[in-house]
Amino acid sequence: MVRVSKKGSNSNITAGGGGSSGDKSPAKLRNRKTAAGGKAKVQQQQQQHQQEEDGKGDLDDDELDEDDSGEQEAAARGNGVDSSGSIVAQEDSKKKWRNWRQRTTFTFVMIGGFLTVIALGPLSIMLMVLCLQVLIYREVISLSSVPKKERDLPWARAMNAYFLVCTEYYLYGHNLHRALKRHPWLEAHLQGVFAHHQFISFSLYLIGFVWFVGTLRKGYYRFQMGQFAWTHMALLLVVMQSQYMIENIFEGIFWFLLPIALVIVNDIFAYVFGFFFGRHRLIELSPKKTWEGYIGGGLTTMAFGFLLTALLSDWNFMRCPPPNLHMTVFSDVTCDVNPVFLPRDYRLPSVVTTVVSAVFGRHVASVVIRPVQFHSLAISAFASLIAPFGGFFASGVKRAFNIKDFGNSIPGHGGVTDRFDCQFIMAAFSHTYYVSFIKLSTVTVSSVFNSFLAMNAQRQVELYQSIQEYLQTTGSIVANDSAGAAAAAAASA
Repeated sequence: MVRVSKKGSNSNITAGGGGSSGDKSPAKLRNRKTAAGGKAKVQQQQQQHQQEEDGKGDLDDDELDEDDSGEQEAAARGNGVDSSGSIVAQEDSKKKWRNWRQRTTFTFVMIGGFLTVIALGPLSIMLMVLCLQVLIYREVISLSSVPKKERDLPWARAMNAYFLVCTEYYLYGHNLHRALKRHPWLEAHLQGVFAHHQFISFSLYLIGFVWFVGTLRKGYYRFQMGQFAWTHMALLLVVMQSQYMIENIFEGIFWFLLPIALVIVNDIFAYVFGFFFGRHRLIELSPKKTWEGYIGGGLTTMAFGFLLTALLSDWNFMRCPPPNLHMTVFSDVTCDVNPVFLPRDYRLPSVVTTVVSAVFGRHVASVVIRPVQFHSLAISAFASLIAPFGGFFASGVKRAFNIKDFGNSIPGHGGVTDRFDCQFIMAAFSHTYYVSFIKLSTVTVSSVFNSFLAMNAQRQVELYQSIQEYLQTTGSIVANDSAGAAAAAAASA
């Protein structure tokens, strides 16, 4: 044990336990002081780390989460606070309303920009989705970035970009081929590329795979394998899921707009109901999500979806598959309308008729509703009940990486991922629902005739004879010699 006493300018050091005279040297004293200071610094760092761990659950969620600060203020008023607590509460209230104004302003800006892109047609929508895919992919990939290690692995970022390009080529190539079928002269020049599109895409991926294996470096194996897995996770959950938005465009802009609008409305009104009425926490993962916001946003979303569907169902720009990529809101579009968009008379049950007659004083035996409005209720229910879990998943990712937002590109909202975290699973569901319950058969007279034209003369005659024989067997046509003579003449030619 060392005891230090100061008298005037002299320092006397006494070592307990019979220390030697060397223990009294200034060098030894400095070393012991340094060791004690280092220990104190380590303890301070440990305390700070523990505080950070304890505070992880207090990070903000995505910017449209319901705000529960009103509940906290009410609890503070109920328990009683001193003057300093009152000042803090006032500052929190001002901050809350400042955030409200900022979020609201940029929400309207984003909605205005989104509607402008919709009006410009499918090509602008595809470009918007492509930009969003790239931005979100960049934000997600950056979470696993370790700059110190990446400096020693110069091809790491280039490889991430390469796999993104390969995936985009595969996904967009398929859709472009479908769009260019309406432009035969352009399709003819690119026929070789489209005919082997799948093989080319797979070959490009194999090049990236071999490239990755060739760059594996001793001492970095675990990091590189983690990066490889994280990249493919981002491609699967971000790029491939968002590609369903493009698929929806080609079925009609209505099927692209409706799911996105439902998620936006659900986010907004869940935030509004939670802001003013939120009291009961919904899920531990997102502390600011409340049952009041969840239920209020869900009911509002279903009502909005039902009304929006009725409003857009008469508009060919919305309900018709785009005839070309340069179609705009001002284009004259015609098509064979899917029957779900056509009004239909539904007879009401007698009990409902009796209640309506008693309430409104008039007899109502039936109502006119479009079948697509019932489908919109199912899609709205998914947007209200299940799609928010995409946001909860994103919140879990942010908790895992101890971050508040995925970025800061949108003032008051965070990053692009923070605003579109629910849209990916929504796009996948809406496309699956459409294909399963709404989409008409893709086999049409035009598609069959185009396939017929692609055959050689011999196969065309064989098909003609098979169709003729089938129709004669079923009694749809009467056999005659002239038809057989025409077929024989075509065969000899």
